[in-house]
Amino acid sequence: MSNINLLPWREARALRQKKQFGVMLGIFMAITASLGFAADWLVEQQIGHQQQRNQRLLQEMTILDAQLGEIRLLKERRKELIDRMQLIEHLQMRRNLPVRLFNQLPSLVPNGVYLNTLALQDNRIDVNGKTEAYGRVASMMRRIDGSGWLGQSQISTIFAADVAPVSLSQFSMMFQVAVAAGASLDMAKGQK
Repeated sequence: MSNINLLPWREARALRQKKQFGVMLGIFMAITASLGFAADWLVEQQIGHQQQRNQRLLQEMTILDAQLGEIRLLKERRKELIDRMQLIEHLQMRRNLPVRLFNQLPSLVPNGVYLNTLALQDNRIDVNGKTEAYGRVASMMRRIDGSGWLGQSQISTIFAADVAPVSLSQFSMMFQVAVAAGASLDMAKGQK
């Protein structure tokens, strides 16, 4: 009978298993909590890193917006300067036009044609005058068209006027100034 175990071994085993289960449950809970805290910390780190990147991007975008504003301002200034330069160039091209016209007028106007008025408006010159014969006005138109810097001559009216003692016909005509040709010749003369 000495081999019979009278101790409550089943209860001891159940108590041991219960303790083991409690320890295992505690370890599992601790590991789970540690993993949860680690995951939360990792996500917070990534969020903080992304917020820093976003902040840096916003700063760079602000800098780029300022630079774009400067570029727009520079483009506006450039356009204003180009407009000014074109205006000055246009004025310089037109500066010598009346002088050149009056210098060449004697070679363009044949004998027997008398000019009363000469008006320059933009690139158009209006002429009123008197002539002894219609052919002389036609000769003047051919000379104007052949000059190279004047052209597109058109006669608007020509009629016989009763002016004693010489009968002269009155005429009015217009012709155009070829600005590019006239300006390039003026510029070439100015550079010599």
